[in-house]
Amino acid sequence: MRAGVLCLERDLAEGPVREAMGLALALGVPVESFVLGDGLSGVPQAAGDVRMGVHPALGDPDPETAYQAALALMGDAPPELLLMAEGQLFESVGARLAGHYGRTAVRDVGRVELAGDGLRLVKAAFGGKAEAVLAGAEAAVVALRAGAFAQADAVPAGVESVGLDLPAPVERQVVRESKGEDLGRARVVVSGGRGMGSAEGYQGLRALADLLGAALGASRAAVDEGWASPSQQVGITGRKVAPELYLAIGISGASQHLSGMSQSRQVVAVNKDEHAPIFAAADIGVVADWQQLWPHLKRALGG
Repeated sequence: MRAGVLCLERDLAEGPVREAMGLALALGVPVESFVLGDGLSGVPQAAGDVRMGVHPALGDPDPETAYQAALALMGDAPPELLLMAEGQLFESVGARLAGHYGRTAVRDVGRVELAGDGLRLVKAAFGGKAEAVLAGAEAAVVALRAGAFAQADAVPAGVESVGLDLPAPVERQVVRESKGEDLGRARVVVSGGRGMGSAEGYQGLRALADLLGAALGASRAAVDEGWASPSQQVGITGRKVAPELYLAIGISGASQHLSGMSQSRQVVAVNKDEHAPIFAAADIGVVADWQQLWPHLKRALGG
């Protein structure tokens, strides 16, 4: 059994990628890191032997370019267990790799074990109320739940730089939906729900997010109302986040939302309903109307 980690060079210092490398090393099997990048600056932070695919288009690759680069790096003999951080790279590339190599693709995995009959993967089910165990697969492409594993602190045994000949990148128009941080990487996330009352009420959270340098998230209810884009949704059918601080404003706390933010280190909830389920998951709960609380927060944060 061999384990591999696939990532973008720009993500090498990120916690989720370092967790994938930490798990690979902890399994006690040969480890390889497959890094898609446009240089070699981040490679010393990788784990195991490293194959570094170098191409100018890999600084900010489109999904097709990243997929073709991954195929070129791994060739016909990829590791049996390919680990990735949960996020867009897995969504756009990982599932395609699994299909190409005839392997199982599993996301949001919180535990990985090597058993006599193959891999044993454990992930949350039913909004985090139960666990699903997938056993017996001989090979898999796995996205790991952020915050579930210890981070690696290792240097590579050796680096092989591979110049890649890739197809011309797909022409893209990139629309930035928020001035804040990327939701999956943010150390602080501010999310709003139906309790914000309106699109204007939800957009009012942007000022708080900007003051905190935070990413702006949303509950499914806010997305369904059209106040936020689907890419901002936190939950079992949206993004999984694991920030140091998660602020839930006007969010009741449905199980599907709690599943998406359960790995947050500290949770602060603000809701007018003192019986809202979100308070059971919060480290700090404030029963208040957001509009009345905001001026006090703004002054406290120096805004």
